[in-house]
Amino acid sequence: MSVITTILGTVALSICGFKIVQFLLSLVATLRRLVYIRRHLPGPPPHWLYGNFRDPGFMEPGFKWEQEAVSKYRRLLVFWMGWKPVVMLNHPDSIKPLLATNIGRKSELYQVFKDWFVGLAIIEGDVWKRHRSLITPSFHFQVLKQYLVVMNEALDVLIDKLHVAVDEGKPVKTHETMSQLSLDVILRCAFSHQSHCQETESREVEVLEKLTNICAYRMFHPFMFYDFIFRLSSKYREWKESYSYMHVIHDKIVTDRRRKYVTEKEPEKRTMDFLDTLLLAKDSNGNGLSEKEIRDEVSTFIFGGTDTTGSALTWFLYTMAQHTEEQARVQEEVDTLFAGRDDDTVRYEDLKKLTYTTQCLRESLRMYMNIPPSRVLREPLKVDGFTIPAGTSVVVNIYQAHHNPDVWGDDHMDFRPERFERANVEKRDPFAFVPFSAGSRNCIGQQFAMDELRSAAARVFRRFSVSLVKGARPVFQIVTKPDNEILLKFSHR
Repeated sequence: MSVITTILGTVALSICGFKIVQFLLSLVATLRRLVYIRRHLPGPPPHWLYGNFRDPGFMEPGFKWEQEAVSKYRRLLVFWMGWKPVVMLNHPDSIKPLLATNIGRKSELYQVFKDWFVGLAIIEGDVWKRHRSLITPSFHFQVLKQYLVVMNEALDVLIDKLHVAVDEGKPVKTHETMSQLSLDVILRCAFSHQSHCQETESREVEVLEKLTNICAYRMFHPFMFYDFIFRLSSKYREWKESYSYMHVIHDKIVTDRRRKYVTEKEPEKRTMDFLDTLLLAKDSNGNGLSEKEIRDEVSTFIFGGTDTTGSALTWFLYTMAQHTEEQARVQEEVDTLFAGRDDDTVRYEDLKKLTYTTQCLRESLRMYMNIPPSRVLREPLKVDGFTIPAGTSVVVNIYQAHHNPDVWGDDHMDFRPERFERANVEKRDPFAFVPFSAGSRNCIGQQFAMDELRSAAARVFRRFSVSLVKGARPVFQIVTKPDNEILLKFSHR
């Protein structure tokens, strides 16, 4: 017995010793990487404890820090999150090697979402490939044509609301209104679900706002990124209540659809929506998604379909209100499109005819969009003569990339839709404009989003003109949101 005990003790000590040695070697490698980055890669000088978190202007409305940083560091820069370096890429020459290859894996920054959802935007490897393969049919152009019919129904509600606001002489809370519209569109199109969130105060929009704000707070707080610290904070209770509330709603949507299948003899023969795809799709082995995977994807697409599109519409209307000549050209294009028609329904073949409207939308996305993809390098990445070591967190700073003077000129803060004329687009690197990311992990719903943006623009400017009552500054909250509500005055044409 003593011999066995001795052997087991020796094995345990050996394993323990191996783990200690492994930890020490990893620690030494990490310290060497940090020292190398500090000495050799460019970036604003960090504080010894807080890093760059306390740099003047950082995380303040207006993105002044981002503008000043890219004016000085035009390919990459190191931002120190405390003692953790994050390399920001801000030029197509820097971005392309990361997004066009498999050189990086998803960053640990995405872990701030994990209680809420772990869907297509976050998962990795074979699991991601399986989910992407199963979900892709939901965004075939024939399905998108079907979705456009439903988008018009949601836009009918919006137009009625705007008519009431005009008749009552009230300004419109633009971000709130566009967020309600976007939630209504994604629920109607992807889930065939009527929430009536445009007609009444929408708690779902309010809760989504809280969740994204807390995620952004965690990402850019020197200590709150760590779960054990965050769970002790005052925000954790609000976080838990908010994601639990969304889970209840999403579970009910799934449960109601499953009940509907019981009364339908052949549900797969009717027109399918995104939720049908999630519930009925099978991989090559005949396996579908698990209950948790289904809820995660439902949460992912409701978040992605509400926050990003709602914010994009908000900033587009804001820029149109500030630029009356461009607004008039959009209205002229829309009037030509609808000439001779009895109603304002947008047809799928109309979307490609909205050339100038699309240019304005893309220029608005360039000026305000900021959803930074983040990776951890699997191998070293060479950028502009610098070598970023393997194991380093790398972020595509989309706002900086879209305001890089080397790409967009010194007038990058000006609203100029002609930047997106065909001739100008063809002269630019495709990775210069990446509002929906790029490469194999680009946003699967980007065409859906653009269809919604163009349809909303056409419907709104067919009936109304907009002017600014109260402006706001952009602030990063996972997507770019206004720091205060933007108030616009809508007028009948």
